[in-house]
Amino acid sequence: MFESFSPFLRSLTTSVLIGMGGIILALLVSILFSRLGKRTWLHFFGNLISMGIMLWTIKLILDEAGAIGFVVILGTALTGAISLGSEHVASDLVAGIKLFLTRPFKSGDYVSIAGQNGEVQEVTLTYTVLLGEAGDRMIIRNSDVVVGAIFNYLPRATHRIEVQISVPANQDLDKALSAIQEAVKDFSPESADDKHLAGVSCEEIKEGYIFLTVFAYISSDTDADGEKTRLMKVAFQALTEKKIELIAR
Repeated sequence: MFESFSPFLRSLTTSVLIGMGGIILALLVSILFSRLGKRTWLHFFGNLISMGIMLWTIKLILDEAGAIGFVVILGTALTGAISLGSEHVASDLVAGIKLFLTRPFKSGDYVSIAGQNGEVQEVTLTYTVLLGEAGDRMIIRNSDVVVGAIFNYLPRATHRIEVQISVPANQDLDKALSAIQEAVKDFSPESADDKHLAGVSCEEIKEGYIFLTVFAYISSDTDADGEKTRLMKVAFQALTEKKIELIAR
């Protein structure tokens, strides 16, 4: 009796071991490519190679165990589908290929997809990962990404605005500069960019006054005159709070 079961058990064990080895190898390849960088095409090829490994694993199992291997593959696929909730994997794969070919966004872009806003961290064959403003990591199925509108918020054009302020030469220049710098550092959303930091500089000292230039960057579609007025108010308020006199005595 046991002798009649030996070939079956041998084929079953071999099929399971091959399947486990293929899964582990596919996972290692996927992890390796994901750590090589944030480029979309790296993740795409990593997933493609992993899929190839799984297909080759299926072939090995069928060559080794025949009908028994088919049962093992079918059981594993059904178990995996139930445990991973992957009944829509096919549609996610097709959507992932579509995203790779059309490239509506890439890692680092700020987008709005499937009703979620955030910075693109990763794009794979089956899902896209966004980093939200609160630091939350959102994993969105690619099939959900492609069915809705995709908004890619490209960097907006900016321009510099500046206002002139004169301070009596007998006032503390360092104190005045630091007060204004602190007040305008968050003047506009563009100020968060290292290339568009707001600030203040000392232009000249003449006739008992120190002439300061306060500058900031704003979006090109913003009212420049209104923002200049606001910039002037912010600077004057900072000097007043630090008790910097604006009229020579």
